[in-house]
Amino acid sequence: MSYGETPEAMDLYMADGPIPLSAAMDTYRINRYNISQPTVQVNRLIQGGLRYQKLNLSSAGELEITGVGFKPAVDNTPVSHLPGAFACSDPVLNRIWNVGARTVQLNEFPANSLPNFWVITDEGAFIDSLSPQPFAADYAATLTAYELEFDVKPVKNGFGFTVLSDTLGNGVYILVNIANSSVSAYAGPTEVGSPVLASAVLPSSVTLNNWHTVGSTVNLAQISVTIDGAPVLNFTQNSAFYGSFGLGASFQQAAIFTNVSLTVSGSEMYSSSLTDESALQDFLIGTNPLPVSVDGSRRDRIAYGGDLDITTPSSFASTYGREYINGTITLLGSARMLPGFFMPNVKVQQPPRTSDIQVNITGLIGYSFNLVSAMAQYYEQTGDSVFLSKWAPKAAGLFDWAHSQTLPNGLFNISNPTFGGDWNHYDPSVSGIVSKFNLVYAYALNQWLPFMAAGGLNATMYASRLQSLQEAINSELWSDSLQAYYLSDSHRDFFSQEANALAILSGTASSGSEDRTQAILASMSRELYVPAGPLSFSNKSAASGWAQKISPYASGYHLKAAFQANDSVNAKHLLYSLWAPMSDPAHKNYTGCTWEVLDSDGTPGLDIGTSLCHAWGAGPTADLSRYILGVQPVTPGFRQWQVAPQSFDLGWAEGKYPIPQGALSVKWSFDENGFVQMHVTSPCGTNGTVYLPQPLQKTLGSYHVSGGVPNGKGGFTVEGMDFTFRQTS
Repeated sequence: MSYGETPEAMDLYMADGPIPLSAAMDTYRINRYNISQPTVQVNRLIQGGLRYQKLNLSSAGELEITGVGFKPAVDNTPVSHLPGAFACSDPVLNRIWNVGARTVQLNEFPANSLPNFWVITDEGAFIDSLSPQPFAADYAATLTAYELEFDVKPVKNGFGFTVLSDTLGNGVYILVNIANSSVSAYAGPTEVGSPVLASAVLPSSVTLNNWHTVGSTVNLAQISVTIDGAPVLNFTQNSAFYGSFGLGASFQQAAIFTNVSLTVSGSEMYSSSLTDESALQDFLIGTNPLPVSVDGSRRDRIAYGGDLDITTPSSFASTYGREYINGTITLLGSARMLPGFFMPNVKVQQPPRTSDIQVNITGLIGYSFNLVSAMAQYYEQTGDSVFLSKWAPKAAGLFDWAHSQTLPNGLFNISNPTFGGDWNHYDPSVSGIVSKFNLVYAYALNQWLPFMAAGGLNATMYASRLQSLQEAINSELWSDSLQAYYLSDSHRDFFSQEANALAILSGTASSGSEDRTQAILASMSRELYVPAGPLSFSNKSAASGWAQKISPYASGYHLKAAFQANDSVNAKHLLYSLWAPMSDPAHKNYTGCTWEVLDSDGTPGLDIGTSLCHAWGAGPTADLSRYILGVQPVTPGFRQWQVAPQSFDLGWAEGKYPIPQGALSVKWSFDENGFVQMHVTSPCGTNGTVYLPQPLQKTLGSYHVSGGVPNGKGGFTVEGMDFTFRQTS
């Protein structure tokens, strides 16, 4: 049985796998069953993000099938029955909202929904066709020299293990293949698609269904392997130099592991018989203790701070996944380092940490700011004062660290290149003075400012810091020739789509002596647009090694910036060029969800490995609800709200937006005369203001209104829970 997100995957031997990054689903996208009598076959582990199943007979004969299907491990409420809803006169926009909502839904994992990755038995851990997952102690990820030993009883074809593994399982993979009497080493998490580093003939004494003792000595580039005391492999490599170890089995291999020990400099650091389920936590391969929102339903199934900044508002607008967003913030927010920044990603099988991580370095520093932005959005949506009290000091810690890294010219500086990676892992990393990192810092500060006083922080001080940062950005990073903020001090000839969108969203572009918002949007339109959507970096980036790809993630910020600027031309272009094809059921690679990345021709940007159900692409779901329905909180938790739609050349729009007190329902339309009608219902205990959709089709003359009175600012203060407006001339 093969599984995949696209028909193309069904023609590949491994389909669209393997998926070795976490233990949140089956490693391989193939399950094989030996069927000799009537039976019901149920796979023990999850196959995430699948749209297609293909059944193949591996030997001659006939097989009668009475039913094929799958049991959902996530909520499968139809999109039409979710707490949030959106519909309008344009079916393309309806499709886009729906696929975003479905993507968010498929990436929300209920607590305790993931099955244990290994089967724990009285003999040890039984592992069948599963990639090694690294031992997860904090110190293990930085080990350069150690001795590993374990006992193993291979029961099918052989077994494998990794050394020098990073947290996502990528290291040096040792494959012991008893079926063909070989032992090999590969640079990667499995042997599939990984280059061979070394190989040798396996001694005939290594057999199935017998116990063997395996040892491996690691010393930076030098790795040796023994089985039952006899050397079987000794080699030097340059693909990995530090990291943990993991235990596993390649496809169609199975083995039982026990008595594992890790020794560093003569001291035993870890030992386990692997006969108790408590060992699962040592490798982060048990169930998920919290409800969480992850980045991709198939890949990576890990919580990322960067994704959460886009996912949070889309979740609140559709699934109202409050518990999933809170659980993810709790998990990621607990993974804080001593200086105040956070780990960029966390496997969801671990409980929240109870103390800061005792290190002074991280990667993907922008994700720390994305995480605290998501915290601000969560509070804005819920008004949860307990949440605010818990996380405001953590947000302040990040801001204080960032302030300590500013140069005399006022700019935030990344002095350590390790911090400088970002979501576009296929592009060169940048450090030093980088527009994106300055602007995501400004964006996060701007998101938090309205809530700082209530959170016990010095709002005046942080407002002053934001103003100084914005002045420095406008003075030092603006390019008159590009009419945009350039990428970095080392790359001044091109610009980032995301960074310039953040300049608008953070208020930086409009904070100087001149408002640069329209100039930036015009530059992005001129330099980024190709038929399949907007490129993530302007044209000259290719000469410096940047891939010419389209990111629904970066484009999500671009879309928000266009809507915030009331620029319907650019907002429509983004929606129709990028998200409309993704949401089209006739598209070759349609999955009913939003994608991770695209090539410039509109095809999946990482070939068969592209995640085609990626939550960071779901930004339009939030924006259509916020700007076309027009629902926005005025005070945290929607105690006060406003409805201010952008008419977007539509004939009508309607929907509902879930809030803590219930749901806000909005319906507006233009009749055959171009006159506007509007109806808003709101929950008890809230107060709101309604503005008419702009622009109107006909200049407003006379009208009839009930449930509201003019507020003198072009809107109506709602009285009661039901507001109705009808233009009559």
